[in-house]
Amino acid sequence: MSSQSNNSRSQQTISRFFSTPSKPRLSQFSRSENALGSDASDTANETNGKTTLDGSSVRYQLPKTNHFGNISGNVANRLASIRVDRLKNFVNISATNGKLRDGDDTAEDAERVGKRRKITGNESSSKLLEARRRVSMIGIRRGESAVEDSAAADIEDKASAGEDANEQESSPLSDLRCRFGAESEVPLSDGYAYVKGKAKTAKPKKLTAMVEQYIDIKRQHMDAIIAFEVGYKFYFYGEDARIASKELNIVFIPGWMTIEEATSSNKIYEKFASAIVPIERIYFHTKRLTEKGYKVGIVRQLETAALKAAGSNRNTVFKRELAEVYTKGTIVDDFSKMSGMVGASQSSGFIFSMCEELSGKNQNAMIGMIALSPSTGQVIFEEFEDGFLRGELETRLLHIQPCEIVLIGDVTKESEKILKTVVSHHNTSSDSIRTERIKKPTVENARDHLTQYYRNKMQASQTDDADRKIGEVLEYTQSLSSSVIVCLSAMIEFLKEYRLEGIFELPRCFEDFKSRSHMILNGNTLSSLEIYRNQTDFTEKGSLLWALDQTRTRFGQRLLRKWVGNPLVDREELELRVAAVEEIKESRSERWSTLVSLLAKLPDLENGLIRIHYGRCTRSELYTVLRAFDQVCSAFPTAVTERPWRSEIINECFALLPKMSFEISEFLSEFDHNAAQHNDKYHFFKDEDEYRAIQDEKLGIIAVENELDTFIVEARKCLQKSYIKYSSWSGNDYLIELRNQELRTVPKNWVKVSGTKNVSRFHAPEVVSLLRERDQRREALTIACDQSYKRFLIKISERYQDLRNTVQALAKLDCLLSLVAVSKMPAYVKPTFVDEPCIKVEGGRHPMVEQLLLTSFVPNDIDISSSGTHAMIITGPNMGGKSSFVRQTALIAIMGQIGCYVPAQSATLGLLDAVYTRMGAYDNMMAGESTFMVELHECSDIMRSATRRSLVLLDEVGRGTGPIDGVAIAHSVLSHFITDVEALTLFITHYPMLCSFADQYPKHVANYYMGYMERQTEDGESDIAFLYLAVPGIAHRSYGLNVARLADLPKSIIACAAEKSAELEESLSSTQRLNWALRARREITSESPNVQELLNLESHL
Repeated sequence: MSSQSNNSRSQQTISRFFSTPSKPRLSQFSRSENALGSDASDTANETNGKTTLDGSSVRYQLPKTNHFGNISGNVANRLASIRVDRLKNFVNISATNGKLRDGDDTAEDAERVGKRRKITGNESSSKLLEARRRVSMIGIRRGESAVEDSAAADIEDKASAGEDANEQESSPLSDLRCRFGAESEVPLSDGYAYVKGKAKTAKPKKLTAMVEQYIDIKRQHMDAIIAFEVGYKFYFYGEDARIASKELNIVFIPGWMTIEEATSSNKIYEKFASAIVPIERIYFHTKRLTEKGYKVGIVRQLETAALKAAGSNRNTVFKRELAEVYTKGTIVDDFSKMSGMVGASQSSGFIFSMCEELSGKNQNAMIGMIALSPSTGQVIFEEFEDGFLRGELETRLLHIQPCEIVLIGDVTKESEKILKTVVSHHNTSSDSIRTERIKKPTVENARDHLTQYYRNKMQASQTDDADRKIGEVLEYTQSLSSSVIVCLSAMIEFLKEYRLEGIFELPRCFEDFKSRSHMILNGNTLSSLEIYRNQTDFTEKGSLLWALDQTRTRFGQRLLRKWVGNPLVDREELELRVAAVEEIKESRSERWSTLVSLLAKLPDLENGLIRIHYGRCTRSELYTVLRAFDQVCSAFPTAVTERPWRSEIINECFALLPKMSFEISEFLSEFDHNAAQHNDKYHFFKDEDEYRAIQDEKLGIIAVENELDTFIVEARKCLQKSYIKYSSWSGNDYLIELRNQELRTVPKNWVKVSGTKNVSRFHAPEVVSLLRERDQRREALTIACDQSYKRFLIKISERYQDLRNTVQALAKLDCLLSLVAVSKMPAYVKPTFVDEPCIKVEGGRHPMVEQLLLTSFVPNDIDISSSGTHAMIITGPNMGGKSSFVRQTALIAIMGQIGCYVPAQSATLGLLDAVYTRMGAYDNMMAGESTFMVELHECSDIMRSATRRSLVLLDEVGRGTGPIDGVAIAHSVLSHFITDVEALTLFITHYPMLCSFADQYPKHVANYYMGYMERQTEDGESDIAFLYLAVPGIAHRSYGLNVARLADLPKSIIACAAEKSAELEESLSSTQRLNWALRARREITSESPNVQELLNLESHL
């Protein structure tokens, strides 16, 4: 008897320690289901409304590192030791009452069980060794820590749980609660079964319906991480759970890792490995995964408990399907609440797709590309021919800066190298470019597919206007080049999975990348001149875009970026933009202060419009967008008829602002604004007669509630209690509450829902039936509201282009105001434009360095033109400012062609067709190219592309090889630009002998050097003071030893280098004088001596 009572008490102790009583949610719309496994009936748990993982062998895999957050180390260690002590107590109890059946017993367990069964000798030793081996596997699938470490890590990981209170459900704390017997909504079994006698091995069980449902969906989308909705949580299973646990820092529960393991007959675990996030946080975690390059699919339940209970399939698994798929480039859902402030998280960016065909020899290729931004509706296309180095492809990638790349068909190795280089430069631990490959259709199939696609859209259109617009898009696409058509067809199919193919239905959304009215800055120029990013830490600060960006809206910021990367080459268009900037700068009208104030408050209207077009805009976001449009129309109501400005650009922009005033007012009048702000779908529409289905369901709910109110009268008669009325408790409505002394009159078929020691609460069968009908009608009302809202969004989307025109007008005004703000800076001047290619600047300054320097910037003059001096050979000491001088010249020319004032005292600029740079030293190991090889490749590209109207910057050409070959190559390259191309050329060199070009072509070549002052220090060393001023002449020395001194090389090294430098200089000087003497002798003895040459040689000698 005593033994039985001891056993009973021990079992009770174990039960108290490991039991996890569940409190199911009693919400009217609760949707719950059994967790994914094979040990219990899926449908049974759905019917009971519980979420369980009962009977499973569960252990947690936790991060290798320990995170204690705000809890001190001593407290955390104490918590861990308490946990271990409790586990040891459990082992003592279990050892005296029975043995562990699951095979994960600890060493202490094996020792105690061995003594109890009197295992001796080799048998006992082998048992202990086997037990110790199993200790290392507790809570581990692939090399995790033992159970004590896992227990401590559980506590430590949750101790830093200040990150997100909403994620407590999926945190280690829930495991701690479960193991300590605290209440939890998801009971988790520790995986141990306690029986007396011999251990039993669980037999493989048949997979549940929900497991098979998940496997079917996963097999169709093996390239995506699947988030599987179960009740009020999302589960990641198998390998997806491991990835989610690593990237999101959430708990990993070991189990089956693959589908093959789940379907195998030899199973170690009884469930899929899993990781869990709350349903309200799924989009937040989805964005985190996509930013790291993953593709995420969200599987949703399509049925609720109320509708399922009323249906004929009440005993089957909940119906689910893949509802949404996301990648970094396809996220258009605004998780940042439609923030329109500049500096908020940027849009998802462009998806860059390309296909190519080899053309001719030398691995040249004809490339077709389409780049699209689903978040703004912009589509860029082009077909172009590229050379072996794929420089044109690199230029487009740097301009577009895609966040996702789609390769259509096979791609050559040369293109692969460029793509890998761009991806490797962009990828970081928190941000990466996703690359995907899809099948390439033939040209004929692509044309047929486009024709059929747009015809189907025309047939499905609801208005003649929409039909006409789609017809215009179809006609336009048929005129595109064959490779672009192939890309377009492939991308339509690609975007269908994401339900974003509607971007190709928008009229006037297509834009050719290479427009004749814009200058295209190639990849080297964008990097060398720091147009978009600086070359120090590759951020925007310190770039030309940073210097010019004073925009107040996100859509304005995007347009300014386009302006900066595509300076104008059409003089008429450029002068119109400069005139608009000048007029705004000089204007004192109050309209500009009104506009500035308005722009600062606007959300991202461009993104909001495209979300309306996709049908993904929430009700609160719709109100925000329409309300913003209404504010714009109200601020400038008479701008359509007035044209008060001299600038046509300004007049056209203001005329577009109130153009949609009537339509916006109509849209706003159709719904309740307060309900929209709270996302209340049930009271959203004002005139529900127009939306009959909503009104019918609401009337049905009212009828049911009237019947419930009528039933209370019958209940009073039945109970013979006139004071009886309905009450609510813990989310349950229409409860009838009685004192416990009055229960004799309660009918037997009434269901007791809850009670206390004083009262009891019941549901009558009639009430249960009516509540079930009410819940069904509520679900039907939800569906009717969603369908009506989608039709409303389609109605608004029919005016998409008109609304987008208004947004573009606002963006253009925002950009003009930004250029005006820059132009108002001290010592900025309006440039004068002429037809002749030239750059004549007085007192020019570097636009970015000037803003970053704490001291004043030294200005410089420059005067080069195609009719006069069109080449400058620049020498000077190291660190003397040569590169800054030539960069500043190029940036002033680019700023002028953007339409902005420039940092100078005066500026006369001729329109350039391109700016080319060859600066810096770097190799391309991924392409197998040395530093000198890269240098010559870039020179070769410039030689093929430059024209008489181009600006060419060449920095130290030939330095990557020996001095003889280097001088020879630099001489030939410079001669080509001076005599053949006649481009505006700035040539930096440390080879003084190249300065002889000024003697050979005195009209077209000039020698300049960066000024400096040399003085002797007290210890006899030469010290250099940089003047940073470009002056005519030649610097015969580079003063590299001065840089060595600044770099803090050892004095002994510098002294030795100085001796050797003097020795070499004397040797070269003697040799040079001898060469000059020999040249003079030959000239004197010739039949017709050149007097000028003799005078030059005399000056050298």
